[in-house]
Amino acid sequence: MLFVVGGGTLPPAATIPAMSALLTPDEELLRRFGYVRAAGLVAYLVAVVVLSGIFGGEVWPLLIGVPVLVAATVGYFLRSARSPRGSVLISLLADAIVLGGAVAFVGGTSRGLVMLYGIVIVSAGILLGPLAALSFAVLCGLLAVGQLVVEELGMVPSLLFRPDLDERVPILLISIAGLASVGYLTATYASRLHELVALGRDEAAEVQLRGRRRRLFVQQASLDVRAPLRELEQVAGILDASREDLRDAERSRLAHRLRASVTRLEAEVGVLSDVGALDAVGDQRPEPVELARVVEDVVSALGDRLDGYVVDAEVRALKVVGDRRGARRIAYSLLENVVEHTPSGTVVRVTAVTTAGRGVLVVTDNGPGIAAGVADGMFAAPEEKGSRVGLPLVAELCAAMGAEVRYEPAPAGGARFLVAFRLAPAGAPTTD
Repeated sequence: MLFVVGGGTLPPAATIPAMSALLTPDEELLRRFGYVRAAGLVAYLVAVVVLSGIFGGEVWPLLIGVPVLVAATVGYFLRSARSPRGSVLISLLADAIVLGGAVAFVGGTSRGLVMLYGIVIVSAGILLGPLAALSFAVLCGLLAVGQLVVEELGMVPSLLFRPDLDERVPILLISIAGLASVGYLTATYASRLHELVALGRDEAAEVQLRGRRRRLFVQQASLDVRAPLRELEQVAGILDASREDLRDAERSRLAHRLRASVTRLEAEVGVLSDVGALDAVGDQRPEPVELARVVEDVVSALGDRLDGYVVDAEVRALKVVGDRRGARRIAYSLLENVVEHTPSGTVVRVTAVTTAGRGVLVVTDNGPGIAAGVADGMFAAPEEKGSRVGLPLVAELCAAMGAEVRYEPAPAGGARFLVAFRLAPAGAPTTD
């Protein structure tokens, strides 16, 4: 949906699908799979040694699995960091071969031991996703059929083979049906598992990004507080040095500096407080907010800082969905931006309109406007010392409330900021 205001369009917030994440194996699962590979290799070697001592050369199908497993395990640890999917795929293929050798030695297809292939199918689903589970189910079914052919050619198992129970074909068909069921169930549940893993990975990345941005906001807001503090220290130093020698005009000038510094300090402390409450804004239940009351409160809070500016605030009764504190900080920062970047005498017009189910707060001034190069990054989080918190904080608060902010040059010259909130029902009760 596009929000058309003042001849421009306000695009909805971008949504990035997590489908690419579904194709990337989870690092923690891969790391643990490496441990499983190592433990399985050790267990297999012990079993081969014990069985060799009992059956001698008859265990040759199991001996084939030793170099296969060693190569697969070593290769996995060498290549998994660079090619995780390929390493897992090769490892599972090696496991299928080794399991085939184990079945060829113990019981064969007449005992239904081809169901051991289910281990490979489940592992493929957990690690690589539903498509891999189905693919390995087909592969293992083909391996089982091939094993039947080998047995029909006279290569029977060395252990637990019963010629009098030689019903290999029906037992094999039942086993393949079981493998197909395992593949289907694994694919079904693996798809949900990978969806949850991808979602968790995206949310963890978002939390890390938000935490980093919060630290940047707090750091810069803390630096902004120091400027009015230094001003207060300078005034105090003058008062201390002058003592009784101050003339009335000088005393009045210092008092004005003192009041201005206190006002600015209060504003910066408010910014710092709102930065600390960013997460709370996103977590709290949205409520109807009266935009006219928000603007009225903000104009009153700015007080003397708007002296010299022509403020035309005509905001009609309009209720939006959001957070009162966040909405006030947004309006405050937009008007404060006018004070800090336009000369005295600038005309500021604050209005509100509805469009496409949104209530849009519009702040327009006839100042010098904003250069294109500056406008492109004005909403980005502060990345370096000296950048201000105001407009980036506006963008963060809008994102937390499901609102959107955009800048555009004013038609008659100057700057225009538009904040599109979700529109609340006109009769919704507010706590303003």
